[in-house]
Amino acid sequence: MNFWLAISLILAVAAVYLFMIEIFSVAFKLTGLATKKIRFQVASLFTGAGFTTQESELITNDDRRRRIAVICMYTGHIFSVVFMGLIINVIISIGNSLNEDKSGRTWTEWYFIVFYVSVFIFLLVLFIKIKPINVRFQRLLENIAINTSKRKRNSNIITVLDYYGKNAIVEIILNKIPAFAEGVSLYEMKLTNKYAINLLSIKRGKRMVDVTKDTMFRKGDIIVAYGLISEIQEAFVNSLNEKTDKTVVIDRTNELKLLNNYGANALMEIDVDEVPKELDGIKMKDSHLTDRYSINIVIIKRNNEYIFTDKDTVIQNGDIVTLFGPYKNIKHLFNNEDKEKDA
Repeated sequence: MNFWLAISLILAVAAVYLFMIEIFSVAFKLTGLATKKIRFQVASLFTGAGFTTQESELITNDDRRRRIAVICMYTGHIFSVVFMGLIINVIISIGNSLNEDKSGRTWTEWYFIVFYVSVFIFLLVLFIKIKPINVRFQRLLENIAINTSKRKRNSNIITVLDYYGKNAIVEIILNKIPAFAEGVSLYEMKLTNKYAINLLSIKRGKRMVDVTKDTMFRKGDIIVAYGLISEIQEAFVNSLNEKTDKTVVIDRTNELKLLNNYGANALMEIDVDEVPKELDGIKMKDSHLTDRYSINIVIIKRNNEYIFTDKDTVIQNGDIVTLFGPYKNIKHLFNNEDKEKDA
């Protein structure tokens, strides 16, 4: 194969890989994952490298993300087997046909045309990855996905802009106003008291809205908010549906939802249907959660009210507990099935 055709092939393949990674990153972003958290996973899925991290649980613990991951893997495999073979054969065929031309100058010019086209495509993809351009490109892809989605009129779209420990800054495209916000002002919604959500800004059309206690949501608003991602999801997405989005059931009593992970540690939300025997009726000061398990309770939601723990707090059945600590310890403590296996 001619040297310039070989370089053209490498550039064309690299451009396609980078472009497809951008597309699948946006798909995951629309499910609530921050782009910087998912690009590595998308590259692993698309290339079939098989290199994963604990962040992969953010994908495997959600049905929508698992479906996108499967599509990404199939697409990457089809590209590698079919598309790559097609490109190689086409380029080789072009080279053979051009070599038959006795005019060395003519086929050399054609080689360089192919090379320059490949370089242009590759540089165009790199241009798209420049941060200000990338933001606009991702927004274009998001709008296309939202406009073609069958659920666009029935669901709000939440995009995580960035994580800050246990909380996140999110952007919410308000396609449907939740029941708690219909016809009432921000003051009457009591977003902070009910869901621990702080509203940062509202964009309506092309202008920013002055946020006051009398501001009311309108369909089509783009909201930027700060708070626990699980509570934001509950307020603006799950509350719209008769059936809430599925969470992963790790054991037979308590539901464990991974919110985010930090190395070996994880931020998790647990629906406590049965208090572990190690904590049953035990005050925090006597539970040894921190010194024995390295687990810290972030907040407890009980009867739609938030409780900040102190030394006398006792976890009860029905509590929704947000906690932080080693993933293995959290799973072992609250997963009754694992305990039965150990026994």
